[in-house]
Amino acid sequence: MVSFSRGLLVVLALVCISDVAAEASLLGSNLIKNGDAESGPGSSSGGTVSNIPNWTTSGNFTVVQYDAPGGFPTSSGPGPASRGNNFFAGGPNNGFSSASQTIDISSIASQVDTGSIVFSLTGYLGGFSNQNDNAVLKIDFLDGSASSLGVAQIGPVLASDRSNTTGLFFRSTAGNLPVGTRAIGVTLEMTRTAGSYNDGYADNLSFVLQSNAVPEPASLAMWSILGVGLVCLVRRVRS
Repeated sequence: MVSFSRGLLVVLALVCISDVAAEASLLGSNLIKNGDAESGPGSSSGGTVSNIPNWTTSGNFTVVQYDAPGGFPTSSGPGPASRGNNFFAGGPNNGFSSASQTIDISSIASQVDTGSIVFSLTGYLGGFSNQNDNAVLKIDFLDGSASSLGVAQIGPVLASDRSNTTGLFFRSTAGNLPVGTRAIGVTLEMTRTAGSYNDGYADNLSFVLQSNAVPEPASLAMWSILGVGLVCLVRRVRS
């Protein structure tokens, strides 16, 4: 009997721990990988198309070092307070470029489907001088069949929004994660409107999920039963 009780409690404990671990890995932290453009070298001139870890790119999308010559954003100009060495840029000789990645959140499907998960999307976006080259960060909420349940975005930041100043400026949006979401499609789009260089710029991109749910009585009861059961089991074994 003691062996059966011990086995049942172990199973319950593993189930609870698994749920908690899944939540801990996906809730409360930035889910965009290499959102700060620091995982890999940046171009020192802006003219080199860099390999960018964790992103699938199109066009000449690249990563550039702050203070690169030619009028690129500087380490002391408008931008993140903690900006590292690099930022994303649309790249040379193209009118449109992009970078994308997909975030799997299927492990917290049960929490998502309660409608209690909220998201926050933030980033620094900008461009060059009085040109309207720009960056847009889009989030696509995908169901289990990869069909879109809705989108959210920040940007663009146009020349008038920047007072014709070269740099990156903070933008954010937030909302409820659609019920049924199983993955997040992240796409950073850079569009050129003038000149030969695509001067859409971005840095410090972040997508964070949080739960606004109060623990359900059933969940609290399970933990209580588990705790009491463990105490009783320990006492029985000792006796």
